[in-house]
Amino acid sequence: MKTELLHKYFRGETTEKEESQIVEWTESSAENKERFLKERMLFDTTLFSDDSKIQRKPKGHLYLYPLIAIAAMLAIVFVMDLPHMHKPKQQLSQTIRIPAGQRAQMDLPDGSVVWLNSQTTLTYDEDFGKKDRKVTLDGEAYFEVAHNKEIPFYVQTENIKVQVTGTKFDVCSYKGSNSFIARLIEGSINLLTNSAKEEKTITSLTKGKYFSMENGKYRTGEMSSNNALAWMQGIYYFDDVPFKELLDKIALYYNYKITVKNPKILENYRCTGKFKDLDGIEHILKVIQKDHPFKYDIDNEHNKITIE
Repeated sequence: MKTELLHKYFRGETTEKEESQIVEWTESSAENKERFLKERMLFDTTLFSDDSKIQRKPKGHLYLYPLIAIAAMLAIVFVMDLPHMHKPKQQLSQTIRIPAGQRAQMDLPDGSVVWLNSQTTLTYDEDFGKKDRKVTLDGEAYFEVAHNKEIPFYVQTENIKVQVTGTKFDVCSYKGSNSFIARLIEGSINLLTNSAKEEKTITSLTKGKYFSMENGKYRTGEMSSNNALAWMQGIYYFDDVPFKELLDKIALYYNYKITVKNPKILENYRCTGKFKDLDGIEHILKVIQKDHPFKYDIDNEHNKITIE
C-alpha cells in the first residue's frame, strides 16, 4: 500500500473505492494493520508539530496518566474502528479512547476540561464549540465546562443526556451496564431522557447532589463525600458496594473477564475500601480474600479470571 494513499485516507480525501481498498488491505494481515497504525501515528505527529502544512489539526490536547511517550499517546487518540475512521467530509469527528489502566485529561476546543477514566471513549465533532457543544460518552468522565450561556453543553450517554451551561460534574455510564450516575460538584445540570422521539427532563441537580439509575430505577440524594472522584488521582474507592459490583468494576478497569462459578460467593457480602490503580487486579483480589475467603484462577495471557 502506497504511503501517499494512506495519508490521503487520513486527511479524509479518499473515494469510497479507495477507502474500501485500504480497509480490506489493513484487515488482511497483522503486518498490514501494524504498518497502518504506524503510518497513522506518524501522520498524527505532524498534526501536532506542523499546523502550517495540515489544515485538519486535531482540536484539544490530551494528557495521559501515568505519563507515556507522545507516540503512544497519539496511537490511543486515533486508533479507531477502520470502517468508521471518518464520517463524510462535511462532518468529521474526533474520538479519544482510554485503555485499561490509564487515565487522561483532555482540553476541549471551547476551553472545557475533561478527565477520562479507564476504558472510556469520548467523541465530539470537529466543529465542536462553533454552533453546538455535544460530546458522546461511553465510560466515566469528570467535566469542568467552560461557561457559555448561548451554547449549552451536552453529554450524550447510552440512556441519559446531560445538559449544562457551565459547571463541574462527574458522569459514569458504560455501554451495556444498564446503569448511570451523575455527581454534581458545582453549578447545576439537567438530566434528559435519551429519546429521538421526545426529549423530557427527568430531574435537575444542584451542588452536592447525585442522580443514579440502575436497571431503569432512579434515585437522587446528597453526596456523602468526594471519594467517588478519587479515580482522578488513580484511586478506586468502593463504599459498601455489593461484591458483584466491585468485580464488575475492576474487570472493566483492568480489562479482564471474570467468571464466578459459585454464585453463593456473591451473596451477602459488601465491600468498602480503596485501591490504587497501579496495585493491579490480582492485588485487589488478594486483599478481599483476607476478609471474604474464595479461590480464584488467573490467566494473564488471555485476561481471564475464574472465581469459585
